[in-house]
Amino acid sequence: MKITTALTVAAALVVGFAAGQASAPQAAGQAPAGAQAGPRPAYLVVSSRPIQPEKMGPYRAAAGPLARAAGMEMLASGDPATHVLEGKWPHAGALSIERYRSMDELMKFWNSAGYQEAKKLRAGLSEMNFIVAIEGR
Repeated sequence: MKITTALTVAAALVVGFAAGQASAPQAAGQAPAGAQAGPRPAYLVVSSRPIQPEKMGPYRAAAGPLARAAGMEMLASGDPATHVLEGKWPHAGALSIERYRSMDELMKFWNSAGYQEAKKLRAGLSEMNFIVAIEGR
C-alpha cells in the first residue's frame, strides 16, 4: 500500500469518526441536529517521518503557537504501525490528527505569513504529508 493510500485510509477514519459524532443524519452543508448552524470543524491529518528530529525544535516553537491561535486541538498522535487493525501500514514515523474550529481558520493559519516562515524551519528535517477532512461531510 502506498503512503497516499494509507493517508486516504486515515482520512476516511477521521471522516467516519466525525460523522459518528453527529446525533442524527444531516444533509451536506447542514449542521448536525441540535447543533448551532455555522462552520464545521476541520481535521488536519499529518504524517511525518523525521530525518533529523533533534533539529525540529525551532519549527515546533514557531508553528505551535500559530496553530493553537487558529484553534488547533491535538486529538491524537502516535505511531500508526503499532495498532494496525487491517491491511499494511508502510509508513515509518508519526501520525497526528488536529482539530481546527473551521476550514477557514485552518486555511488562514496554513496560508499565514508566519506559518510560511515556520515551514522553512523544517525543510530537509522531516518528510511530511497533510490532508484535511471536514466534520459531517
